[in-house]
Amino acid sequence: GKPFCGGGACPARNRKATARYRTATQSRGPGMPGPYVRGGIFVQNPHSKEPTLALLKLDKERRPRVLLVPPPDLPVPAVQGGAVETLLTHLIRENEKQGQLDLLCASVTDDAARRAAEGWQHTKMLYINRPGGHRRYWPMVFLERCAGIAAPYDPWYQKVQLSLALELPPPDLIVAEGGNLTQCSAISRMFGRRRCLAHLHGQTGCTPVMDDIYGGVLALSEFIREDYLKTSTLDPQRAYILHNCIDTSRFCPGPASKALRAQLGFTDADFIVLYCGRLDPDKGIHKLMEAIAALHEPHIKLLIVGSPFFARTQQSTFQRKLEQQAKSLGNRVQFTGYIPNEDLPDYYRLADLCCVPTLVEEAAGLVAVEAMACGRPVLATRSGGMPEYLAGSQAVLVDRDGNVAGQLSFAIRMLYEHPDLRAQISTAGANTAQRYSSARFYDDFVRIVYDFGGHLWNSPSSV
Repeated sequence: GKPFCGGGACPARNRKATARYRTATQSRGPGMPGPYVRGGIFVQNPHSKEPTLALLKLDKERRPRVLLVPPPDLPVPAVQGGAVETLLTHLIRENEKQGQLDLLCASVTDDAARRAAEGWQHTKMLYINRPGGHRRYWPMVFLERCAGIAAPYDPWYQKVQLSLALELPPPDLIVAEGGNLTQCSAISRMFGRRRCLAHLHGQTGCTPVMDDIYGGVLALSEFIREDYLKTSTLDPQRAYILHNCIDTSRFCPGPASKALRAQLGFTDADFIVLYCGRLDPDKGIHKLMEAIAALHEPHIKLLIVGSPFFARTQQSTFQRKLEQQAKSLGNRVQFTGYIPNEDLPDYYRLADLCCVPTLVEEAAGLVAVEAMACGRPVLATRSGGMPEYLAGSQAVLVDRDGNVAGQLSFAIRMLYEHPDLRAQISTAGANTAQRYSSARFYDDFVRIVYDFGGHLWNSPSSV
């Protein structure tokens, strides 16, 4: 990123901080291990093994205030699941430990989430009721659209904006966490583009409207970043990579639960292939089921963990098709429905293989990382950011061509017949997964906050 002070003189506060630590870092630079000074702010060298944020605790008088705006679908904390909501929960909990940021987080109202957030010291939750219906303010929207201004259709975002008008002190930065990112246009006009970041949780094509709203983006993989920049006028130095994370203290190798295995109807002789995720055609679960059907080995069985709508109980047409497809396999397929994130490690550990058969461009594939962290070998399609996240894990990747089911079937049989290979992949994967700890994610997030917006709250005009 660019120096925070634009190459000129740093504010007095940063000069004092620089002088305070100059002795410890005077022989170091961006090419050397350890932290170094950039524009009066200490930044951890990415090649250093020293704690990333140890020297970011320089300015205790002023903690950046960051607003997180997730989509208005599921609550934060992630009491009903959701990838974005789970990631924000990791970020908030890590901030409660380290306290480097003053966080605000908007969320749809939920009683269980409120109880889970009680006692947080460094995060203020803004629980906002979901208005009934959409396009409630369509006359205003119509007028703003005619004037060429991107206006939010969803009134929930307008309620967030109204809440911010009463929030003091106002946020230094706003991070829109996925969903329909153009919905934050009014918030961007309220605080300014240079204070707004879009967190790209999936493949996102940039538009002129997006470039007008956001002064920077967080991409959860190099694939997502490069795809966004193809159609964006954004300075590439303001397009950051922020890899997703998991809770490595919970997702870790451990003994499989024999009781859970028996409860699910599996024997010790069974070879369990695990699918974990939403029941959606894009996830390729129907192709995995075809692959299992092609293997005439009764002990190779499929465990499907997940539902179409996270913790909600609604069924989908696709789920009913899957259940019909599974009938031909008899007891070789088991459905569990939605399982809370805190219980997932036990399901990973009882599996012999975890398969991620995504048919579209997978942004990151946290399921694969969680499985690796639990010491399970991974079989996945070569899609999106998946190769990036699995690099070094020795995971098996297959192409998404016209014969996905055939390739999956061949790979499953190979791994079934070679337990030594599975053990080798498991060990490499468990080591690779440590790159995606919530502590590392938090360190990277805070580093980006300072790099993107440090000049905003460390300049005389912002004090």
